[in-house]
Amino acid sequence: MEIFERRRLRVVLEITSLDLCLPEKVAGVLNAVNTLLSDANAPFIFILAVDPSVVVPCLEQTGCMKGLADNGYLFLSRSVSLPFSIPDVGARSRLRCLE
Repeated sequence: MEIFERRRLRVVLEITSLDLCLPEKVAGVLNAVNTLLSDANAPFIFILAVDPSVVVPCLEQTGCMKGLADNGYLFLSRSVSLPFSIPDVGARSRLRCLE
Protein backbone atom coordinates (compact mmCIF):
# COMPACT_ATOMS: atom_id res chain seq x y z
CA MET A 1 0.00 0.00 0.00
CA GLU A 2 2.85 2.39 0.81
CA ILE A 3 4.32 1.83 -2.65
CA PHE A 4 0.99 2.51 -4.33
CA GLU A 5 0.30 5.64 -2.23
CA ARG A 6 3.95 6.78 -2.49
CA ARG A 7 4.02 7.81 1.14
CA ARG A 8 4.57 6.22 4.51
CA LEU A 9 1.35 5.02 6.10
CA ARG A 10 0.70 5.01 9.85
CA VAL A 11 -1.77 3.04 11.89
CA VAL A 12 -3.21 5.08 14.78
CA LEU A 13 -4.52 3.06 17.70
CA GLU A 14 -6.44 4.67 20.55
CA ILE A 15 -6.33 2.84 23.87
CA THR A 16 -8.92 3.86 26.45
CA SER A 17 -10.87 2.32 29.33
CA LEU A 18 -7.95 0.33 30.74
CA ASP A 19 -9.36 1.17 34.16
CA LEU A 20 -12.17 -1.31 33.41
CA CYS A 21 -9.76 -4.20 32.75
CA LEU A 22 -8.20 -6.71 35.11
CA PRO A 23 -4.60 -5.94 36.14
CA GLU A 24 -3.21 -8.75 33.95
CA LYS A 25 -4.97 -7.33 30.88
CA VAL A 26 -3.67 -3.80 31.60
CA ALA A 27 -0.12 -5.14 31.81
CA GLY A 28 -0.66 -7.22 28.68
CA VAL A 29 -1.88 -4.26 26.66
CA LEU A 30 1.03 -2.05 27.73
CA ASN A 31 3.53 -4.83 27.03
CA ALA A 32 2.00 -5.33 23.57
CA VAL A 33 2.33 -1.59 22.88
CA ASN A 34 5.98 -1.67 23.97
CA THR A 35 6.62 -4.68 21.74
CA LEU A 36 5.02 -3.07 18.69
CA LEU A 37 6.96 0.15 19.24
CA SER A 38 10.31 -1.58 19.83
CA ASP A 39 11.07 -1.28 16.12
CA ALA A 40 12.03 2.30 15.22
CA ASN A 41 10.36 1.91 11.82
CA ALA A 42 7.08 0.53 13.16
CA PRO A 43 4.09 2.12 11.42
CA PHE A 44 2.13 2.52 14.67
CA ILE A 45 1.09 5.57 16.64
CA PHE A 46 -0.58 4.87 19.97
CA ILE A 47 -2.82 7.30 21.80
CA LEU A 48 -3.04 6.07 25.37
CA ALA A 49 -5.69 7.75 27.51
CA VAL A 50 -5.34 6.50 31.07
CA ASP A 51 -5.49 7.68 34.64
CA PRO A 52 -2.07 6.82 36.04
CA SER A 53 -3.47 6.55 39.57
CA VAL A 54 -5.57 3.61 38.34
CA VAL A 55 -3.11 1.97 35.94
CA VAL A 56 -0.02 2.12 38.19
CA PRO A 57 -1.47 -0.13 40.94
CA CYS A 58 -2.47 -2.64 38.24
CA LEU A 59 1.08 -2.73 36.91
CA GLU A 60 2.54 -3.07 40.38
CA GLN A 61 0.17 -5.97 41.22
CA THR A 62 1.11 -8.07 38.21
CA GLY A 63 4.87 -7.98 38.57
CA CYS A 64 5.27 -7.32 34.84
CA MET A 65 7.87 -4.67 35.59
CA LYS A 66 10.48 -6.98 37.14
CA GLY A 67 13.86 -5.85 35.88
CA LEU A 68 12.35 -2.95 33.95
CA ALA A 69 11.33 -0.33 36.51
CA ASP A 70 11.15 0.27 40.24
CA ASN A 71 7.52 1.37 40.21
CA GLY A 72 4.54 1.75 37.90
CA TYR A 73 5.06 5.46 37.29
CA LEU A 74 8.60 4.84 36.08
CA PHE A 75 7.33 2.05 33.82
CA LEU A 76 4.75 4.41 32.31
CA SER A 77 7.27 7.20 31.84
CA ARG A 78 9.49 4.80 29.88
CA SER A 79 6.54 3.68 27.75
CA VAL A 80 4.93 7.05 26.99
CA SER A 81 6.96 9.42 24.83
CA LEU A 82 4.73 12.52 24.98
CA PRO A 83 2.76 12.58 28.25
CA PHE A 84 0.32 15.31 29.14
CA SER A 85 -2.52 15.68 31.59
CA ILE A 86 -5.83 17.42 31.60
CA PRO A 87 -6.59 19.02 34.97
CA ASP A 88 -9.81 18.26 36.80
CA VAL A 89 -12.61 20.65 35.93
CA GLY A 90 -14.48 21.99 38.92
CA ALA A 91 -18.25 22.41 39.15
CA ARG A 92 -18.06 26.17 38.55
CA SER A 93 -15.98 25.76 35.43
CA ARG A 94 -18.42 23.22 34.05
CA LEU A 95 -21.34 25.53 34.71
CA ARG A 96 -19.55 28.42 33.00
CA CYS A 97 -18.95 26.26 29.93
CA LEU A 98 -22.60 25.30 29.78
CA GLU A 99 -23.72 28.90 30.12
